Amino acid sequence: MLRKACLQRFGLDYAINPANPPTGPRTFMDRRYGVTDQAEAATNGYHLGDRDPRTHPVHPPQLSAEQQQVLTGHLPEKTATDDTKLQINGVPIPPGGCYEEAKRGLAGSGELGPSGVAQQANFQTFKASLSMPQVTQAFEAWSGCMKEKGYSYPNPMDAISDRRFLEDLPTPLELQVATADVTCKQQVNLIDTWFAVETSLQKELIARQQADFTAALAAKNEQLAKADTVLRDQ
Repeated sequence: MLRKACLQRFGLDYAINPANPPTGPRTFMDRRYGVTDQAEAATNGYHLGDRDPRTHPVHPPQLSAEQQQVLTGHLPEKTATDDTKLQINGVPIPPGGCYEEAKRGLAGSGELGPSGVAQQANFQTFKASLSMPQVTQAFEAWSGCMKEKGYSYPNPMDAISDRRFLEDLPTPLELQVATADVTCKQQVNLIDTWFAVETSLQKELIARQQADFTAALAAKNEQLAKADTVLRDQ
């Protein structure tokens, strides 16, 4: 909406494409520890079914040279022209174009969208959890269960990344392995163990960086409030 309003100052339109169907995991935690639903494993294996991004290609809007220039704040081709002096229809283009103007409208001088602090913590605690004794012991128990069913994987990530399962559609073998994967996770209580360990790691990390997380939450709430105002004003 902010980009559209910005372009309209230059007498240009900006078509907002309809939202694409949702793709990827259903929630933030879905698939964090691999497939965990028995019915889903039996149907899709390690694939995402109708939520597979490959089945819903993104079609970016077709933009004219003027639209690109106003959106980015740069000429389509590199020239000696000073970007700070660019104009369209007599109107000066804001620094960074409408992309940056819209970003500043929501985040000011801060980062737009998910906090880098939270994103880093997300990856950091997951990686750390992989070497925690409770988790490695659970992996060993899971691996033993899988071996009893005829499959040899040291941990669930290796099952997911099995190159035999990279086809566009799940194979019968993939469905069998994924189903066994879920059964063994349930049998050795892997998910609850893993979740508890990572939760503890995240709480420790948040306690050490309390000020950073408090600031990130405040910035998020401020951006959401501004976005809500923009949408209500349309």
